[in-house]
Parts: sequence; C-alpha cells; structure tokens
Amino acid sequence: MEFKALVNTVLREPIDWLKRMRFESNYRTFLALQMKLGGIPRFTECRVKVGDWDLVVPDAASFLTAYGEIFVEQIYKIRCADDSPFILDLGANIGLSVLYLKKLYPKAVITAYEADPRIFSCLEQNITGNGYRDVVLVNKAVWHENAILQFSPEGGDGGRIAWDGEKNTVTVQAQDIREILEGRTIDFLKMDIEGAEDVVLPACREYLPAVRAIFVEYHSRADERQQLDTIISVLSDAGFRLQLQSVFCSPSPLLERRVHSGYDLQLNIFGWREDGR
Repeated sequence: MEFKALVNTVLREPIDWLKRMRFESNYRTFLALQMKLGGIPRFTECRVKVGDWDLVVPDAASFLTAYGEIFVEQIYKIRCADDSPFILDLGANIGLSVLYLKKLYPKAVITAYEADPRIFSCLEQNITGNGYRDVVLVNKAVWHENAILQFSPEGGDGGRIAWDGEKNTVTVQAQDIREILEGRTIDFLKMDIEGAEDVVLPACREYLPAVRAIFVEYHSRADERQQLDTIISVLSDAGFRLQLQSVFCSPSPLLERRVHSGYDLQLNIFGWREDGR
C-alpha cells in the first residue's frame, strides 16, 4: 500500500504540473518570470513587464516569492459582499497585493501603507504609474501611537521597525492604528508589518468587530518571548475563525532551531467570520 501511494505521488506530480500549465495563466507567468529574473543578484533594481503592468522591482528574489504567494497561490483571495469593498493594506511593499486585489475587485477602495521610503517610491510607480488613481498610498509605518521611529530597510520585502542598537537605519513617521481604523467598516485588513504586529494588533482590539476578514503575517523573533498566544487571543476574541499556514519554521525544532532574518517562525494567519458579516 505504501509503495502504491509513492507511485501515485510520483505519477501525479507531472500531471499536476501539466494541468497548471494548461489552466493557470498566473502559473505560466510565474515560471516565465523565474526564467527572466532568477539570475539577477539580490537587491538589484530592475523593471519587468507583467501583462499590462510595467513594474519597478527593487529585489528580484523577494518579488518572485511575493508573486508566487499572491498571484499563483492567491493567499489574499477573498469573497466580499459587494463589488466595491474597502481594503486596508498595511505593509504594501511594492504593490503586488494592491494590484492583485484591484484585479480581483476593480472597484475596490484601497488604502495602502508602506514605511520604507525607497520601497514606497516603487509602490507609487507600480500603482499610479499603471493607471490606478483611486488607491490611497501612505508613506508611513503603522504603530500603536503617533511617533517618529527608526526603520531598518532591507532592500526587498523585509524592512521593519529597527531593533535596539541597530545601525544604518532611517527615520520614518508612524501613525496610530486606531486613527486609521476609527469609524470604518473594513472588508479586508491585510497586515504584513514584519514583527510590528505584536504591538499593533492588540491596539486594534476594540475596532476589530468592524473588520470582516483579516490576514496577519506573524513573526516570532528568536531572542524574545513569543507573542503568538496574544495574536491568537485578540483575533479569537474579536470573533474570527482562524487558520494558520507556515511560512518559515524549523523542520525538527526539538533538535535544531533555525533562524532566518532574526526570526525562528513565520506564520500566515487568516481570519474570517462564519456568520457572513
């Protein structure tokens, strides 16, 4: 029986590949982008044509990873009650999430925040430069208060609020998340803010009942207490049904714990309301 299962798996993989090649245009585009951009050194800016879009890409590797997640795996695919949902994108990076959501819902009303000044420039070019004049772009970090913060730019999709003692940082303005959420009903809240979710999401607590669906990328810093219990508690108390998917983890964490960019665990957390609100 085990041998049969192995044979079926081996035979199924090329069949699945052929099916994806035939029926999934985004998958074909992804493979073409890998061929075109795969050899470009990290953090080398380039331009690429994707369908009707002309895109500025500051780092090919992070672009390919994001394109695979967003357009091929469609991790932000949502079902909204009408064709003009309000979407809040916290940590928009160069705008692939915005482009995907505007393709899914052309009439969507989107506000997108990105803290990194250089990455924000790419975001502007990729959104307004491709004709999307109805997206609000904000060059600020999101925080639990209005503040001036030190930001550690990574050059791709890994920029974050600087840790104590870090050098080569830039100064950014941060906006209180409560100001952003107050008085709004949000169809989809996407939060990918590289570790700042530990303090930002708890500050959202009283406003989350007005959010219909949520995505949070959770980052576990290797040298600090994990906050996953807090994140789950806040979302669960707000009435969300949750699912978690691994982005990065150690294959055998009881034996060896791997660390990537200072984190020992990254998860995608999806939350929705079963009552359809």
